[in-house]
Parts: sequence; C-alpha cells; structure tokens
Amino acid sequence: MDLNKSGSIEETIFTKKVNSVRSAFIGPDKKVIVSHIGELDQDKVNTISTLVETQMEYLGVSKNATKKIFNIVIETLQNICIHGEKDNNGYQMTYFLIGKHKNEFSIFSGNIVSNSVAEKLNKRLNAIRSLNDSDLKKQYMDVLSNGELSAKGGAGLGFLTIALKSNNNVDFDFETLNKEYSLFSIQSKVLG
Repeated sequence: MDLNKSGSIEETIFTKKVNSVRSAFIGPDKKVIVSHIGELDQDKVNTISTLVETQMEYLGVSKNATKKIFNIVIETLQNICIHGEKDNNGYQMTYFLIGKHKNEFSIFSGNIVSNSVAEKLNKRLNAIRSLNDSDLKKQYMDVLSNGELSAKGGAGLGFLTIALKSNNNVDFDFETLNKEYSLFSIQSKVLG
C-alpha cells in the first residue's frame, strides 16, 4: 500500500476523516488544543505529551482531569507508535487531536491497521465498551496482574486504561481503505 501517492483513495479517506474531526471544533466554546498529523516516534510522543500538560495548566484544568487526559494521551500515542502500520515506503499515516467544547475534552486519534487487526480490535473494543464500571476495573486488575505480553510488548492494558480514565466514554470506528488496510479511529472524552 502506498499512502504517499497524491490523490490516492487511502489519502482521500484519511484527509476527510482529519478534516471532519477538526471541523467538530469550529464554533462558539469550541477549540483545538493540540493536534498532530503525520508519523509518530518516541521523541514526538514526548513533545506532544509535554505540550498537553502545558496546555492543561494554561487552561486551568483540574489536576484530576489533567491526569486522566494525560494518561489517555500517553496510551493513545504509544498505541499508535507500537501498532500503527506503515506503508510500502515506510510511512506511518496517523492523526492525533485534543479538542475542547465548554468543559469537555475529546481525544481523537487514528492510524492505519491491517484488516485482520481491525477485526480483532473491533471485538476487543466492543467487549470493553460493554463492561460496567466494576467489571472494567476488575478486568484491568486481572490484566495488570496476569497479563501476558503480546508480540509487540503490550499486555492489553492500553484500551482498558483509556476506558477507565474516560469512564468508558469511548467511541471508535474502522474505515476500509483497501483489501489490506483500514483507518482505525478512536475517541474518548473527559470532563475538565
């Protein structure tokens, strides 16, 4: 898959998604706080997470809400770095955005995944979303104490952490790009 081709169907779908997310924060009491489009590496994760902390402090967000947002940001960005697919030229197409509407913060991200991974993620995220608070906490503790590392080093805590920190206010979708890949997008919300 070559996502660098100008005007490719994959690039068009990606651009439409990013524009849709951005446009949700145009209007009264709405604002984009932090955004990043393009490849992610550990240095960019560090820069973005520092920027998020600075912005939350500047906006006077409570320490509790800042901590929740920061935890979601770290899990989201690490997930993209570790699991985001690259095209045939080694390019990783991703987006990340935090938007604010009144006292609610929305954390959006998207990255390319193989269609087989998309199926597994869909099942996993639907299962997490169906849990009540106590079952979510129990599963988190079970994975924390008994989790086995995946081939890429994760124990499956990332999505559980995002769900816990957002009070399971998580939404996601998959848009098929071609026969091999989909655009995986996830959104979580935290009251500030």
